[in-house]
Amino acid sequence: MAEHIDETELSLYAADSGAVPPERRAAIQRHTASCGECRARLDFFFILEEDLRDPGVWEPFTGSPALASLRACAEQIAIEDSEAEELLQRFIASPATLAATNLAVLGRRYVNGGVVRRLSTHAHEVCESEPLDALIFAEAAVTIAELLPEDTYPAKAVFELRGTAWKECANAQMVLGQFPDALESLNRAERAYRKLASPALGLSIVALVRAGVLYEQQKLDEAAAQAEAAEVGFANVGDDQRRMSAVHLRGSIKWHARDLAGAVDLFQQVLVHAEELNDLAWVGRASFAIGACEIERDHLSEASMHLHKALVIFRELGPMRELLSAQWAIAKLVVHGGKRTDGIQRLRDVQVEFERLGMIHDVGFVGLDLAEALLTIGETKQIAQLASRIFNIFKDAGVIPAALTAFAYMKESASRSALTSEKIDAIRTFLTRAQRQPEIVFVPPNDDFR
Repeated sequence: MAEHIDETELSLYAADSGAVPPERRAAIQRHTASCGECRARLDFFFILEEDLRDPGVWEPFTGSPALASLRACAEQIAIEDSEAEELLQRFIASPATLAATNLAVLGRRYVNGGVVRRLSTHAHEVCESEPLDALIFAEAAVTIAELLPEDTYPAKAVFELRGTAWKECANAQMVLGQFPDALESLNRAERAYRKLASPALGLSIVALVRAGVLYEQQKLDEAAAQAEAAEVGFANVGDDQRRMSAVHLRGSIKWHARDLAGAVDLFQQVLVHAEELNDLAWVGRASFAIGACEIERDHLSEASMHLHKALVIFRELGPMRELLSAQWAIAKLVVHGGKRTDGIQRLRDVQVEFERLGMIHDVGFVGLDLAEALLTIGETKQIAQLASRIFNIFKDAGVIPAALTAFAYMKESASRSALTSEKIDAIRTFLTRAQRQPEIVFVPPNDDFR
């Protein structure tokens, strides 16, 4: 990754003063889309700048009082962040050490905004891969943020730090399936952001995360309303990256609700905007989503075009999971196109790669698509063998017993030639819920075992 962007330049970018030329603004936007540390600082400056700015006096020239305040604050932040990097090095390397430590008792040096920013940023970066660790970092950030005096920064900008710390708690809790806790953390984040004079960005971020939590809870109408509110908010503050996230989430909600035409329309909006910004990562995500929808709409030529575009991008940029997901979708496309033998082999290859990388739940989901493909050619014996293999992989990985029960059920049904696409889909629905709600129990979709 390129070097971090200078704090003064970030403050100028946030101020939209014209001091940052268009080409450089585009470069900053691309960098902050992938760099959590610079993104966190930019968010801080966006909110600080909004609170300092007086529309009656603001003019885009060097002598502006708001710009001078931003530059002074940037210098303070640069010092804090440099010190925080050194202070937190051992804790970043060992979440268990952080969990057993109250940073506040280690001395006043640990009670500053730099520590909160570093902890919040790291929580965000590891949330998807290590959500338990992310929650440790986010909770430590909350502890320090709540200790900071309200006059730590101009315009009560300390509340941005508090809001962000609570928001990162919510992110981790969402991934862990702790939905009530996530919603409560979001309420706390919202209360913090509302104490800012210009809370629009923070409240939009809260709406986006809340939409994600509600989506995971299958409360699709509520999730859609929150995602739409987030989209409008991000558009108003000029945050194109997060606006695309909100539109993409709206598309995913429609996809889940089986409104495939509506989902494609929203994903197309993301694609057009991403292409205008030359943001390849978002081009890849949007192309993949469109392609996956078009398979289900039986628009196979359109699906092929978009999925291969995504595949090329993911091969260049990664991450590996998105690359494998594109290969997985193409395998399903091949099956839908009638080349079942080729498609089945492709699905097997993808499943092996997910297993090699330790992505166990994806092994199960690919297995269900493979079972459906095998069912179309009457290979119930192979399905039983497949289910037995997935059962053993899940057992060795310590996956919840209910998931084992689901694949035992699939094996038994296939062995008796009683498996149907509807039963496979019931297992798929259960596994989707079980990822976030490990306490649920698998109930066979009928009384086959009686």
